[in-house]
Amino acid sequence: METKPFFRFFLRAKIGGFLGFLGFFDEGSSFLFRIEAKKFGDGFAVVGWFHGVVEAGFGKVASNSQRIFEDYRRRFGFVSPQITADPSKNLGLAVVVPVYDEPCLNQSLQSLWDCEKPPCDVEVLLVFNSSESDSDAVRLRNRQARQSAVRWIREHSDSQLRCHVLNFPRLPAKHAGVGLARKIGMDEAAARFYQAKKPEQGVIVCYDADCLCERNFLVENFRHFVERPGIAGCGTYFEHPLNGPEEPAVYRAVTAYELHLRYYVEGLRWAGFPYACHTIGSAMSVRVSAYLRLGGMNRKKAGEDFYFFQKLMRDARTSELGTTAVYPSARPSHRVPFGTGKAVGRILAGEPQMSYSFQSFWSVKALVDAVRSLEQTPRSVEECFPATIPAPMLAFLEANNCQSAIAEIGKNVAGVAQFKKRFWQWFDGFRCVKFLNWVSANDFPKVEVATAAAEPCLLSCMGIENESTQTMAQLLALYRNYQRNRRPISVRKKSAPNDFPIGRETEFPVNQGR
Repeated sequence: METKPFFRFFLRAKIGGFLGFLGFFDEGSSFLFRIEAKKFGDGFAVVGWFHGVVEAGFGKVASNSQRIFEDYRRRFGFVSPQITADPSKNLGLAVVVPVYDEPCLNQSLQSLWDCEKPPCDVEVLLVFNSSESDSDAVRLRNRQARQSAVRWIREHSDSQLRCHVLNFPRLPAKHAGVGLARKIGMDEAAARFYQAKKPEQGVIVCYDADCLCERNFLVENFRHFVERPGIAGCGTYFEHPLNGPEEPAVYRAVTAYELHLRYYVEGLRWAGFPYACHTIGSAMSVRVSAYLRLGGMNRKKAGEDFYFFQKLMRDARTSELGTTAVYPSARPSHRVPFGTGKAVGRILAGEPQMSYSFQSFWSVKALVDAVRSLEQTPRSVEECFPATIPAPMLAFLEANNCQSAIAEIGKNVAGVAQFKKRFWQWFDGFRCVKFLNWVSANDFPKVEVATAAAEPCLLSCMGIENESTQTMAQLLALYRNYQRNRRPISVRKKSAPNDFPIGRETEFPVNQGR
């Protein structure tokens, strides 16, 4: 039988600040389509979902999606889906929360419960986890936290926000940690969306058991992805609390650490590096389809968020969500080998928070400028980088076999635009951090964060003048205000020169003068 072509048409309408999409298919396709209008802020949202199988000249879309999911489970899965209850047909967000030795979980749950409800249903997946090598005391505290969470869930019943408890008390010691726990939860979330026949619309939201969030956290996550159908993921704005029940020294410590994080990202943005973005595990979201294409979350015991989001930025389009906020805990923690909790503990023990010298970012900027200026595909380091590249960067590139990488890339690309894209996939966020650590050890020693973050050149590019006498808390306030409110130039167009990989949806602040 002759099969008709498969056509799509989308009608875009802005209703109450919300961008809705309406899809039509030709009569050669069989489908079920639901359109909904829901209260959304001061207006209404029109929300449409596809159900069932769409058959057309290109085969069965839903069947192909199911095969993708099954292939992912076979290659990367750790456990089979755990939840037996059917998901809501209107499922749109799944919030994944790893829980390990956490006394404040119910506060985090209450923060999610208090959120405004988006025009979709939400599931919260609590992944209680501990290692086979953990002490009985840790497992006891986990069990008590789980029992308390179950009681909380029973007292908070809402069909639009459902909580599920997953329990893994004896994970293999070799892999147990936040990376594996997050992976288990995110894999489960993917399974829920496939059960609900929502492989394309579903969004996985990462959160932590010691976090709080703004009341519009769920609404803004939903809105962000609906209004930006081309993005694969986003990082959410975050702030650590700077006052509260902990000792004042704890808040001074977290001020120093957060200032380091913001200075580091701003230094990379100033240099023009394409992967300059915060990578906080409790403040990132990803589409299910992109999550599966990426091979899912890694199993690292710490830094899983950095590796995952850097890989996402390298291979897909991402953006920043600044219209809401997550508030991670400021307290010291023994649960991971590095990260906020560990850094706070280190500072409390008397070690000052150090950060990269601004001279290190000049080397990154020189590399970015050299790659941007290429007009033809280079075949060697000498062709690729002029004499203006600083010696520390050239030495690092040589030590990391850049010559072989350039030759390999040059043999497998059709032009200079593809070369640039492939080069930045080689010199990615992880390699950039390696360079910064390498150059700090060999050429430009780290300095205390208050000195680094007060760099006049960087502050001037941020539009901040005459701020040389700022305290660390005042500097952090300046960085926070700038990073939350900075105005991007524009969304990169497909027709623009492909200097970078797919990378960021938004590019650089206007006042950087690019």
